[in-house]
Amino acid sequence: MRRSATAKESLIEGLAAVVIGVPSVVGTVANTPFGLTPDGAPMHTTHVATTSVAVRTVAPARWWLPGAVAGSVFALISIAAAAGALDVPASGTPAWWAVTAFTHLPFVVIVVFLSAGTVERVGYFWRGRRAAAPGRLPNDVPTVCVQLPMFNEDAVASRVISAVARLQWPAHRLEVQVLDDSTDPVARAIVDAACERARRERGVEISILRREVRQGYKAGALEAGRRRTDAEFIAIFDADFLPTPDFLAKTVPHFYRGDGTADESLALVQAQWGHLNEDESALTRAQALWVDDHHTVQMSWRSARWGFVNFTGTAGVWRASAIEVAGGWRAASLVEDCELSFRHLFHGYRTTFVRDVVALAELPSTYTAYKAQQKRWTQGWAQVQRLHLRTLATRHDDVPLRKAHLLYHMCIPWQWPAWMLWIMTLPVLIHTGLWLGTWGAGVGIVLYLLPPVVWVIGATLVASIETRDLYAAGPRRRVPWRRLGRIVPYVIISTGMLPHQFTAFTEGLLGSLHSEFERTPKSASIAAQPGQSPAASRVRIHRPYVVTEIFFVIFQLSWGAVFALQGMIYPALTAIAIAVCVVALGTRYGDDAGPRVVGIRRPSTVAVTPSAARG
Repeated sequence: MRRSATAKESLIEGLAAVVIGVPSVVGTVANTPFGLTPDGAPMHTTHVATTSVAVRTVAPARWWLPGAVAGSVFALISIAAAAGALDVPASGTPAWWAVTAFTHLPFVVIVVFLSAGTVERVGYFWRGRRAAAPGRLPNDVPTVCVQLPMFNEDAVASRVISAVARLQWPAHRLEVQVLDDSTDPVARAIVDAACERARRERGVEISILRREVRQGYKAGALEAGRRRTDAEFIAIFDADFLPTPDFLAKTVPHFYRGDGTADESLALVQAQWGHLNEDESALTRAQALWVDDHHTVQMSWRSARWGFVNFTGTAGVWRASAIEVAGGWRAASLVEDCELSFRHLFHGYRTTFVRDVVALAELPSTYTAYKAQQKRWTQGWAQVQRLHLRTLATRHDDVPLRKAHLLYHMCIPWQWPAWMLWIMTLPVLIHTGLWLGTWGAGVGIVLYLLPPVVWVIGATLVASIETRDLYAAGPRRRVPWRRLGRIVPYVIISTGMLPHQFTAFTEGLLGSLHSEFERTPKSASIAAQPGQSPAASRVRIHRPYVVTEIFFVIFQLSWGAVFALQGMIYPALTAIAIAVCVVALGTRYGDDAGPRVVGIRRPSTVAVTPSAARG
């Protein structure tokens, strides 16, 4: 199932190292059978050298500058509005309607996104609720390679390796690659011990691939492993996931039809994310609600209706030949999984989601880790738009309705700047009378709150009801009112994340495409191995993000004070509540290493530094 690198393959891999940071395996290891030393002795750990490439260093762009300019403009306009220095048209005149319509464009964009999301959730009951039917495996069971990319995952590495070793698949048709980029000797030792135990106790064909330089980050590791296997299918799990023993038995048949013939048009089978620690805190309950809604409802609908879902980076199985056709893994975006998914779309492949196959995982248990994860995802999605939005909009040939959905799918992160612009604009509109509350504050409040309130209540109801029996959990999780209660932390945390996510989107849109991949720390606070204590790791806190949050809080509190002095209680309370949500999350910075008040200083980071990982 493994292959030796021929001269042609070695040349290709060497070129790939120059283009995308994929390790070159030219050398002694590349010219010997994988799993053997040059003298034929067993070898389970492979150290991969990386081709050195002279790359011109480019100074990072000041991506935050446009946001700083926009913030200054909003501050000046607000001061002028509060001082009564803005000349606005009389209420009800054509000029008033024109100005009001223009300034409400961000709200119109928000309503469009919420409406499209509502269609997905209603459509789920029409197409998507019924589980996708698998096909039948051929008599000659296909080969599968399971890849476990990890970087300093001392808390969870042993657990996921043990879980993968229990996968039910013919041993002679299964191989496991631990793509270990760890720089921590303790983490490496844990990986070595876990792999040796899996070989000894389960008889699993498991190998460790280590790269001298972490070029391409996770994408580079996945591509390095892909080039060293001839398996027909590749399953990928992040280190914090726990696949069930029957995971492959339930997912791989979807690549085949009922008569056992291969469905070559299907590139990916994505499984449902489950939760190990949903009830650990308000933060994990809010995340669980989001994941339940996105996976169980949205992805089920998208799969059944449009035949396309993006890979979520883990808990999925790829057709290896499809990855080859699409050009392999690339580190062009922080969300290499989504970027590869759209390249498959452009090549005419389908992807599917199976909601009845659940891979449990731990949700980030600290706010600092959660913000690091969300930063990477939002920034990465903006990068995907820079890479592929023009192709999707102008070159990809599709039926109009499906194309409209795909554009909505790719552009969903635009909700963050739309919300940010709207929340910053609304106080000025209220104070100057350019809002729909001109005919009464109650009218304005209802019209502005109705769309998001209806959406969030509807999404919570559907997600909570449809997943109540999905996970292996006790009766407490299935009690409706307990699950519906997740809406409270979800709304508070989503509101508090607004300036952070806006900044992440801005960095993705205007910053470097080759950004540093900062992993989400895993603590193994739930289901740790016996004798293993939860681990903590530090996360980098980025100055522009904190500055944006501080500015946003001051902006909202200032308008809250202005409204309070004018006796406008509801606008005042709204502005103050928004500021409090941001402050509440801001005070949790550094909670990955114990509580502390928000600050600007940079703690030590688990993310690889430029000196430790180039490319």
